[in-house]
Amino acid sequence: MKHIGHRIREARTRRSWSQARLAKAALVSQPTVANWENGSHSPREAALERLTSALEVGRLWLIDGQQNGASNGNTTDTITDVGYFATPILHVPVFPWPRNTNPGTILQAAPIRHLAASVQADAPFALDCDDPAISRAFPPATTIIFDRTTGPMQDGVFYLFEWQGHVLVRRWRDQPERFEPAGDPGRFETIFPEQRPRILGRAVMAIRCLID
Repeated sequence: MKHIGHRIREARTRRSWSQARLAKAALVSQPTVANWENGSHSPREAALERLTSALEVGRLWLIDGQQNGASNGNTTDTITDVGYFATPILHVPVFPWPRNTNPGTILQAAPIRHLAASVQADAPFALDCDDPAISRAFPPATTIIFDRTTGPMQDGVFYLFEWQGHVLVRRWRDQPERFEPAGDPGRFETIFPEQRPRILGRAVMAIRCLID
């Protein structure tokens, strides 16, 4: 019986993506994708959301191979399912990248534009990324969609948070608890907070603009 790793590889190869490209889209490392595909690890909930979005596949299909239940006599598409098409198209407000600003005012100004996206988020908003400390995960011209409804902290997920009067985005790690940068090695410090900072949002999707 096929496991989730087989379906991740199947969806990835259908898009002619390398493991490295999928890793970038899912905000993980290439070895993590390799571990998923060989069955030694399974993606966590947050990574699963990013995979379904990046690969444009149905959540139910990715988890256990469930297919679209439509009974119209047509051949069933093994990639899509009802869950994917049920995800609403949201008009997400996009705000400028915060710089030396009061964290409470980030979402108070008028958005610079709105972005239509099919995303699973309760309270989405987006920022145009402009931070070299996370440039490997979010290159220039990337828009990051966050969910203000964050839930428990999850290992490997990027969070927007307040830190010493600044607003930062870093990847959370559980052991030991820390916020990691994702930029050029050695240039940016890892944050080991004694107390959890105020979390402003959880990254759920990244969209890169390819034109000026």
